Amino acid sequence: MKPSPITVTASAAALLSNAAGEILIVNPTYKPFWNLPGGAVDQDETPEDAAAREVREELGINPPIGRLLVHAWITVPGRGAQVLYIFDGGVLSPDEQAAITLQRSELSEHRFCPPDSMEDGLIPPHLTEVWQAALAARFEQHPRVLTVRL
Repeated sequence: MKPSPITVTASAAALLSNAAGEILIVNPTYKPFWNLPGGAVDQDETPEDAAAREVREELGINPPIGRLLVHAWITVPGRGAQVLYIFDGGVLSPDEQAAITLQRSELSEHRFCPPDSMEDGLIPPHLTEVWQAALAARFEQHPRVLTVRL
């Protein structure tokens, strides 16, 4: 029997922070965990363009999207795989922070969170390794490639 190809979806997100090094996270209205601003990569769109669009749509701001921090292949048994790209969105100025206007149809709130407190049930457990890799990649200025099997 010839194996069939899996279904793969692509998502992109931005790692944004404040001057204190806290990470901007958002609380989606449609799922139980907080997340980075981001979403699906649309047809005919690059992952970097998707990250920029999602930040603009979800937060109402347009910071420059920088270099790729993480490329993660996440295997979901029986459902295919997700490719997740996380880009460096840089440090938001006080004016950019004040200008954040949430897309209320998708997000209920946002906050800046110290990187070491994002693991205790706040973020999706299967993404803890990915988030930590993104933080390390930003600090070390070296992108990471990960494989996560659920």
